[in-house]
Amino acid sequence: MTVIRALVADHLQIPFRRPFPTATGMWLERDTWLIRVLDADGRIGLGEAVLERGSAEVAETILTALIREAADSAAEGRLPSMGELEAHGAPGRALNAAIESALLDLRQTSPRPEIAPDGDGDGVGVNATVPSLGAKAAADAARQSVEAGFLTLKIKAGAERETDVLVERIRAIRTAVGPGVRLRLDVNGAWDLDTAEDRLLAIARFDIEYVEQPIAALDVDGLGELRRRVRVPIAADEAASSVHAVRALLAADAVDVLVIKPARVGGPAAVAEIAERAAERGVPVVISTLFETGVGIAAALSMATVLPDVVSDSSDGPLDHGLATAGLLEHDLLVESLLVADGRMHAPGGPGSGGLGIVLDVRALDRFRVEAVGTAGTIEAAG
Repeated sequence: MTVIRALVADHLQIPFRRPFPTATGMWLERDTWLIRVLDADGRIGLGEAVLERGSAEVAETILTALIREAADSAAEGRLPSMGELEAHGAPGRALNAAIESALLDLRQTSPRPEIAPDGDGDGVGVNATVPSLGAKAAADAARQSVEAGFLTLKIKAGAERETDVLVERIRAIRTAVGPGVRLRLDVNGAWDLDTAEDRLLAIARFDIEYVEQPIAALDVDGLGELRRRVRVPIAADEAASSVHAVRALLAADAVDVLVIKPARVGGPAAVAEIAERAAERGVPVVISTLFETGVGIAAALSMATVLPDVVSDSSDGPLDHGLATAGLLEHDLLVESLLVADGRMHAPGGPGSGGLGIVLDVRALDRFRVEAVGTAGTIEAAG
């Protein structure tokens, strides 16, 4: 059992390298909490707590309060449990994800430079993201991603006013990258049922791997109905907000793929339960991010490596994960960034790295910090 001495949290604001457009608006910076947990042996585990873009101010207030309470409890040798934090909804799950990741980092004390689900050092496959751009710009971005070694592209969609605009963009991308590259769409719930049907019927000929959250997250019945109307596989993203929500999606037979963000659902234990339940129904899980720094992504990578193998009608092999997003931020908070080569991601490992295979860049932490919670001196003395 891990004995805890302290928890220190730093509230950070990290700008995007350039504005990142999505169906729900423009991302300019990432608000995040970097969590450091100190154990009785002086080791430090890293985690990250983030909320959805556009979360209500009350959610941010709750997360801050929970972090302060956790720091006080850690000083007494205790961390809040998953059950206690789950009662606070999304902010509680975000903090629990960070704490579980930090504890995972502590438990796995030896560096793991060869993280891979099959143990052969190949890492895990990841997709590149193509922002919501015009047809020519999107095609150029897609071509550049393929030249960099990516074999799967996630295309941000949903902001188009007309179906023809989407068709033109997808056609341009498919023409630019050829038939051997997987294309998936991310709509962020921007369409209604009839619009989703119309647009997916129009682009099905371009061999779409799946469409991510085509309609509103709360419309589980609508997802199931859409799945019956079209042949493009349907994935849930925002709808997969917790273990409970995933149970409902699976029970309704509403999805072909689950896109799971560990920070959203509560961390490693929640991801493991979701993956097990999904595997029982032949539904593959794709691990994705909420635009975390390298700390949160390293934790997500560790979860992606241990997912069960699932053979489904919607895929012809393992699906690539949505983890290659740290480069969108001005800094990933790491001394050595997560490695992406030929469309696959690896933890860097090396001297000084812990169980997640990463080392925190404390100068970057100082640069982007806007608030600190807990006794930083305790952590700094140990580190």
